[in-house]
Amino acid sequence: MRRLLFDFGSDTVRMTAEGSRSRKTQEPAVVAHQADGNIIAVGSEAQRMLGRTPDGLEAERPFAGGGVRSPKLAQALLRFMIGHTARSRWARPEIVVAIASGATALDRRAFSILAREAGAARVAFAQLAACRALGLDLPLFAPHGSLVVDVGASRTQIDLLSLGRTVVSATLPEAGDTLDEAIARRLREQYNLMVGPATAQSLKHDLLGEGVPETVLHGRDLISGLPRALRVQREEIEPPARQLADRIAAAIQELLRDASPELVSDVAEDGIFLTGGGARLRALREHLPGALGLQVNCDERPDESIVRGLDRLTDKRLPQHLFRRGA
Repeated sequence: MRRLLFDFGSDTVRMTAEGSRSRKTQEPAVVAHQADGNIIAVGSEAQRMLGRTPDGLEAERPFAGGGVRSPKLAQALLRFMIGHTARSRWARPEIVVAIASGATALDRRAFSILAREAGAARVAFAQLAACRALGLDLPLFAPHGSLVVDVGASRTQIDLLSLGRTVVSATLPEAGDTLDEAIARRLREQYNLMVGPATAQSLKHDLLGEGVPETVLHGRDLISGLPRALRVQREEIEPPARQLADRIAAAIQELLRDASPELVSDVAEDGIFLTGGGARLRALREHLPGALGLQVNCDERPDESIVRGLDRLTDKRLPQHLFRRGA
């Protein structure tokens, strides 16, 4: 039986087949549905509906903070992702899900139920922090401290790992969505321009991620109520990114106070390893080294580190406490 490996992010769901590291499928974690629960669209098609749905139709994310917010919508999204594979070869595969070590038995059971109802024959779970470390090629099983910072959509997860386990960890509610909200608020307060979450996210990726010096966006003028165009420069929306970097740096400093001097020494030597979709933000990568006084390392494809690590973690030679069957 072949395995499909999943990273259920709040913003994006990524899937790869075991042993096929070069072939990955990803879809926005969005499902559009009617008020009666009827599913209208999933993935990219549903994402285009965000902020544009009429009464009686809603587009929303089924996952949040590493857990299932809406089992029915999550099931629809998972069934859609499994449908990307040829059913003649992949009928009822085993699903492997990267899940936080702090997840409860109830959380695992919820994933197991929705996965089986979506077409999986079996469900297994892998430790999320270990997947990140393996995906980043860190010495996970060595007596050496590695500090991994995953800036996702709904939260930022910080883990200090050594000998295959998490030594200390911290979770921040501030992440990519927080930055989107801060950008929208800044435009509203400084320019009387109202923009939706999708526009704020696009602005973040263009100016703070790709490094485009300026761009033109469209929104609603708060005074006239009419559409208005606004030319925005990168420097105008950098302050929220610096504030996010400062909050992450403060959380890392607090976490390191609970670590042994030897592990802190390892971090001082290696720096931190930044991953997740937020690691693509150039503004964040540029500000964190100064805020921390540490080197910041970033993978070329940081948002794929978990699915890469999943593929390595399912190797039968690895310790089984990192991999378990579902309920």
